[in-house]
Amino acid sequence: DEAAEKCDVILSSGTTSPIHQLVAYIESEALLAMAKQDVQEGKFGLCLSHLQKGIDRLNSLSVQFSSSENFYCVTKLLGDLYTFAESLPSYVFILSSFSEETHDDESTFLSHEVQNQMSFIAKGEEAYMMAQKLAEIEGDSDEDYPYLVASASSDLGTNLLAQARVCSAALGEGSGGGTKTSMFDMAARSGKIMDLITRSINSYTKAIDLNPHDASAWNGLGTALATVDPLLSQHAFCRALQIDKMLADPLSNVGMMYADFGKTDTSSEVLDALTQVADTPLMWVGRGLLLEKSSIEWKGQEGSSEACMIKAADAYRAALQIMQNPAALMGYLEAGAR
Repeated sequence: DEAAEKCDVILSSGTTSPIHQLVAYIESEALLAMAKQDVQEGKFGLCLSHLQKGIDRLNSLSVQFSSSENFYCVTKLLGDLYTFAESLPSYVFILSSFSEETHDDESTFLSHEVQNQMSFIAKGEEAYMMAQKLAEIEGDSDEDYPYLVASASSDLGTNLLAQARVCSAALGEGSGGGTKTSMFDMAARSGKIMDLITRSINSYTKAIDLNPHDASAWNGLGTALATVDPLLSQHAFCRALQIDKMLADPLSNVGMMYADFGKTDTSSEVLDALTQVADTPLMWVGRGLLLEKSSIEWKGQEGSSEACMIKAADAYRAALQIMQNPAALMGYLEAGAR
């Protein structure tokens, strides 16, 4: 907060010197950090305000940058600001007007706020594609060229996957009922989601081709592949862990994948390993899901079933103490209601 305030003071002078460009960039980074903190505290409206302010700062840089490398950094940060909007609930966008007219038949089934959210995130896709082009302009003249393109490609894959997840949730993922509504099923039923996932996989693959030792890109590839090929997805997660054993996301993803396929004991072992790496909301959400499964298995014995459900509620509560995770909140409300 203090960094953003000091940047505001400097930028209030209204000049457009190179120093002011740097200050605008620093403030945008600070605003993204503040937005992440806002989400953890459940301040979703404030989070969107901070994201929009950071975007406006970067878009207002009217003086041409001294090098394409500088502009590469700006476009990458711009993409990060847009992409982070996936973390927000769609109702935050109800009064916004980011959506553009579309002739996509599937979009007619999406609410106004979901279309606004997806349009907002899609602007990050444009920013990452611009960053890719800027890195490619340097070509072989810059020894960091492969890593710059790989980084932008990996971020592009994350953005496309974010769009797919928002669309999938809006079309019924996780809604339960008589039919299966996982993202795997959503992708099979929706051409729009499948297109976004396919492009995401291609972007991650490009990043890995250029930088095979990028653990985050392997984790992203595994996340995208989970909706179309769980076996390849598991391989990608394991490759990420081979590169960086202390990366929490692949462990979380593997644990949740095992839980989805009923491998309760294996999932529990992975979550135990995760406790040695990081204290993440997904660790406790995974615990809650496993305890809910155990509660269903003990359905004939009321005391045991109820005890498992109470422990599940405690696990979701622990996740909420770390971060206001929507999955944790829903799990806590459901487990508490029972």
